[in-house]
Amino acid sequence: MKKWMIAGMILFSALQVAAQKMVTIKGSVKGDTKGYNKVYVYGNDVKEDSAVIRNGSFSFKIPYTKPFMVLMYMEYTIRNNNMYTPYGLLIDRPGAVSVDQIDLKKGLQTGKVSGIQSAVLYRAFENGSVVTYEKINQGLMDKFGKGWVPENDPQYKAIEEEREILSHKYLGSYVKDFVTKYPDSYASIMALSGTGRSVLSLDEQEALFAKLSPKMQQTEAGKDIPQFIEGVRNSAIGAMVKDFTLNTPDEKPLALSDFKGKYLLIDFWASWCVPCKQSFPHMKEVYKAYKSDKLEFYSISIDKNKAAWLKAVKTEALPWPQSLDTKNISHKGFAVTGVPTTYLIDPSGKILAKDVGFDPEGNSSIEKMLIELFGEKLTKKQEEKKPEGKVVPAYKMQ
Repeated sequence: MKKWMIAGMILFSALQVAAQKMVTIKGSVKGDTKGYNKVYVYGNDVKEDSAVIRNGSFSFKIPYTKPFMVLMYMEYTIRNNNMYTPYGLLIDRPGAVSVDQIDLKKGLQTGKVSGIQSAVLYRAFENGSVVTYEKINQGLMDKFGKGWVPENDPQYKAIEEEREILSHKYLGSYVKDFVTKYPDSYASIMALSGTGRSVLSLDEQEALFAKLSPKMQQTEAGKDIPQFIEGVRNSAIGAMVKDFTLNTPDEKPLALSDFKGKYLLIDFWASWCVPCKQSFPHMKEVYKAYKSDKLEFYSISIDKNKAAWLKAVKTEALPWPQSLDTKNISHKGFAVTGVPTTYLIDPSGKILAKDVGFDPEGNSSIEKMLIELFGEKLTKKQEEKKPEGKVVPAYKMQ
C-alpha cells in the first residue's frame, strides 16, 4: 500500500512539473567566444540564470506566470567592451523564442527573433527606435554641428530644447504609428508606457491608450497607463495630493491625512534600490536636524515582495513612519518612474518640490526648501559627514 502511495505522489509531482507553463529561449551564435561562452538572463519576475554556448547554441527555460521582460547579455560582450545595453525579449505567453545568427562581435541585437509574437514585435520596435534616434541626432548635427555638449556649454540649453522638439516629431510619430498598427499586441503597451511617456503629451498618451484593444487595456500593464497619466497630473508642483491609506509594518492603517498640519517629506524607495540605501545615512542626519511638530518624514516602498520590504525596514532602521505601496499610489498618485523619488508637501497637502535620485552633497531642491522654511539646521559636525560626489540617478523601474 505504501509503495502505491509513494508511486502516486511521484506521478502527481511529475504531472505538476509537466503542466507548468514554460518559455523556451534558444539562440545561435556566430564567432569564436574565446572561452567567454556564457549568456545571462535576469529581470523582474525572472530568476537570474546563465547558459553556456555549446557548438554555437544556447538555451533557457523560464517558468511563465504572467507577462514579463527578460533581459539578456553575453559574457563575451562584457569581457571585450566593458559595457553593454541589456537586450530585452518581451514575453506575454508560454511558448518558444529563437534569437538566431547572433554576431558575437556586434552583440545580441544582431540576432533575428522568431517565435512568440510579442518578442518579435518588441524587437522590431526597438530596432526602429535606433533608426529614429539617428534621425534626431542628424537633425541636431544639421542645426548645431554637434549632437551633444556638456551642461556648462553655452549651447546646451538650445540643443536640449531642439532635441525635445525633434524627439516629439520623429520618436513620437514612430510610437503613434506602431501602436496604431498593432493595437492588440503587448509590445504596443510597452512602446506607449516606455518611450511614449518621454516624448508624448498626456493627451496624446490618452488618445493612444484608447486605440489599444479592450484586451490589452485590461492587462495589468495596460491598466497602469491611465493610472500613470493620472499620477502625472496629480503630482505636479502646486497640485493638492489626494488622501490615501497604506499599512505600516505592523499592519496598522496610516493615512496621508494623519500628517495634516505638518510639512511632509515622502520618500519612495525599494529594498533592492542601491541609490535609496546610499541616501539613508544623510536622510537620517537631515531628519535628526529638522524633525519637529511641524515636519515629518514618510517612506513608502514600491516592493512587490513584502518579506523583502520588512527585512529591509528592520535593517535600515529608519526612524520615521513606513508603509508598503499595495495600492499603486506611487503611480496613480505620484507618477514615480524610478527610486529614490522624494516629494515635499506643505501642511495643506500641496506639493512644493520633487527630487529624483540622491544628491550626496545635500544640494537637492527639497533640502534647499527646508532651509528656506526652517533655516539652516545641520550643525557643522553633521555637515562634515556629508558624503562627497555627484548626484546619484534614480534606479529606473522596469
